[in-house]
Amino acid sequence: MPRACPDCGNVDLLPLGFGTQRLEQSMRLAFPTAGVARIDRDTTRGKDAFAALRKRVEDRSLDILVGTQMLAKGHDFPRLTLVGVLGADNALYSGDFRATERLVALLMQVAGRAGRAEIAGEVIVQTDFAGHPVFGALARHDYARFADDLLAERQAAQLPPATRVALVVAEAHARADVERFLDRAFHKATLLCTADAGVEVFPPVPAAMPRRRGYERGHVLVQSAHRKSLLAFLPRWREAIASDTASRVRWALDVDPATF
Repeated sequence: MPRACPDCGNVDLLPLGFGTQRLEQSMRLAFPTAGVARIDRDTTRGKDAFAALRKRVEDRSLDILVGTQMLAKGHDFPRLTLVGVLGADNALYSGDFRATERLVALLMQVAGRAGRAEIAGEVIVQTDFAGHPVFGALARHDYARFADDLLAERQAAQLPPATRVALVVAEAHARADVERFLDRAFHKATLLCTADAGVEVFPPVPAAMPRRRGYERGHVLVQSAHRKSLLAFLPRWREAIASDTASRVRWALDVDPATF
């Protein structure tokens, strides 16, 4: 990116457009004689859009494909020999404890797109953490070892599947309503836990996305090393919450949540 506008000299420059759009433009500039196509939700929205792009690949009128994760999802491109993954570190900064396992699965899936025919394939991953176990597993093609290490890490941190988790998720237009409701839910849970050994309750916190579509969001988390103990506790907790709920708050009990 230039430091200043080549026409007027203004230094207040900002990138515009989504990443795939900017990358497509960069590829066209870097390889002016190559056929370049972008594959994402925008370009494949039409009924036959992806089929048309696939036909261009088969007809050898395309040399470079720029796309989102949908490119990794089981498509076979026989002439594809080089795969580049940009921004792989984004998942490593995620607050989702499952982010690394999802990243490894995605990288191994996208790596499988390259070199599927008689021509050898190559995968280049952009990262600031080349020594991270995620990329070591990819380089060794050893998902089993990575999974074993990750399971040991989950056990040490007492995260699923080493423990069972449930959330009471609440949302309302006012943050004060959410906090008031979750404080009561937390208090009721702590009272019930005195008779339920093995269930741990954590104080209310904002959700990973604390505000969505005009609603303030938060949750209370409970966990147990034994699923039976958790399942015995949850109906009583749900009943206690339902008996003292605010009409301005929407809430739900999420057992084994995908993320928290």
